[in-house]
Amino acid sequence: MSANVHGQMVYSFEKPMWHNITAPSLVPMGAEEILDARFGGGFPIYMRPMSFEMNGERVEDGDIAIVRGDSPYEPGEYKIGVCTERYNPLQPRDICKTFDENVKEYAETMGFLGHGEDMFISWEMPEFDVVVGDTVKLYGCVRSGFTTMKATRLFTTAYRPICENTINLAENWAKENTDGHGKGQIWKGRGVNKNLLRDLGYWMEHVQGNAVREATMLQDFFGRLAKLPILNDEHAKGFLSAAYPDVDTSVERFPVQLREEQEKKYLVFNGGQATMRDGIFDLFGGAGTGITATRWGMLNATSEYFCHVQPSKRPIAESVMFGGRQKNIMKMVTALAV
Repeated sequence: MSANVHGQMVYSFEKPMWHNITAPSLVPMGAEEILDARFGGGFPIYMRPMSFEMNGERVEDGDIAIVRGDSPYEPGEYKIGVCTERYNPLQPRDICKTFDENVKEYAETMGFLGHGEDMFISWEMPEFDVVVGDTVKLYGCVRSGFTTMKATRLFTTAYRPICENTINLAENWAKENTDGHGKGQIWKGRGVNKNLLRDLGYWMEHVQGNAVREATMLQDFFGRLAKLPILNDEHAKGFLSAAYPDVDTSVERFPVQLREEQEKKYLVFNGGQATMRDGIFDLFGGAGTGITATRWGMLNATSEYFCHVQPSKRPIAESVMFGGRQKNIMKMVTALAV
């Protein structure tokens, strides 16, 4: 696995990193604090006119060099790219300040890659107990390239970035799991935007604020479920039937030639629904782990069934949060909310 970390400019809170370039911090730190205490103050990004020699004189050619300033791990300046006068790269310190001011959380990881042309900061998103057992933790992540080739991006991801490969993995996950409602890719801005830093701050505050509000609402909702009793077996089966109902097996609306085939499909589907209902009911009735006779207990029985009982051909943890198991659990959440 490639780390491609710039010197020792990589940070992790509590958890060791596979490359062991630096030891994890046991004390939570903000981004600007990390920049000063762990990264030697970082480095600035400069814009310098480019020139060439013609007829014995230096002549500017209209292009501008993007120059990384003196680095604690690579002394001297280094050209990381070329741009036009419209380009306005962010400064690493400004990104750190904006993160601290708008996210208002400590950084989970932070790093600079290559010759310093690529930077990332991640943080843990607010957690809430949607299911019991297997979960996938989400991280917020800002990644900023200081060249025209790499924009500034804000996204949420299931992967914790600590090197070049893992930040690429995290961003690719975001691209594949964007739902338009705060998961996956959130925002992208380029250096030609004179308000790039301002907009990044606004979006950071927005995505973190939405996550906090959603977590609070769900915690309140689940707390209410814990106070609502399920009175008897029929009451419990009513919720199961509402969440996982059978479909009408009537096939009269289909052509005669297709009715037998369609009826078999309906019977298979209804058999699967019955298997789910029976499996969850058994867990709720005493076979489950610490199940109470409340709506919260029914939700726990449901999550235990989909997390630990139902067979799977794919990794269960991700399916529980984002795949078919998540959809089935949310069907019970909807039924219990009535």
